[in-house]
Amino acid sequence: MLKIEGLNVFYGAIQALNDVTLEVNEGEVVSIIGSNGAGKSTLLRTISGLVRPRTGSITFEGQEITTVSPDRIVQMGISQSPEGRRIFTNMSVHENLQLGAFTRRDSEVESDMNKFLDRFPRVRERLNQNAGTMSGGEQQMLAICRALMSRPRLLLLDEPSMGLAPNLVTEIFNVINYLHSEGVTILLVEQNAVRALEVADRAYVLETGNIVLSDTGKALLTNPKVKEAYLGG
Repeated sequence: MLKIEGLNVFYGAIQALNDVTLEVNEGEVVSIIGSNGAGKSTLLRTISGLVRPRTGSITFEGQEITTVSPDRIVQMGISQSPEGRRIFTNMSVHENLQLGAFTRRDSEVESDMNKFLDRFPRVRERLNQNAGTMSGGEQQMLAICRALMSRPRLLLLDEPSMGLAPNLVTEIFNVINYLHSEGVTILLVEQNAVRALEVADRAYVLETGNIVLSDTGKALLTNPKVKEAYLGG
């Protein structure tokens, strides 16, 4: 579904991604793990068209999207739930969800919203209140729900568990497992390496802009180098 080859991304003179090559197959959960500053969020922002690579290519369902605009990328079937949630705090929860469907012109937006709200009951309970009054966990659920409103075939999740209490982290990963069971293809960036590898069909380890390891999620959970660097020994 997604193929990235030789991706090099710079911020001025600083190289953020170095010759990154990876792929995501339809129906998979693929996790990217790595420490702060490894380039994980830059990778997702580049896929979404928010950052332009200096060299390399990104192909989605056989079509190159390296220079395609962010709104067109959403229309093609890629949606992102960004790091830090980035919800519109002065707008209602309902308005945030409507914005998630801004590229759609079909008549099923409301029915899709109801379907997702059934899965996110906390979001439904707060539908008419300002999104900024929600808790961190509720805002994260809203961010994921908003991303789903565009009917993505590939969902990009950037640090969905960041800053959440352990019980809410479990809830978020239950949602990821549910989406996986529904056939949603997911590329997950996550610092909680154990959780990320547990849900992953396959995973990549990103260090200072370089892919240094790739394997199944299960294999990386038992890899000595990964255990030492990311899993607490």
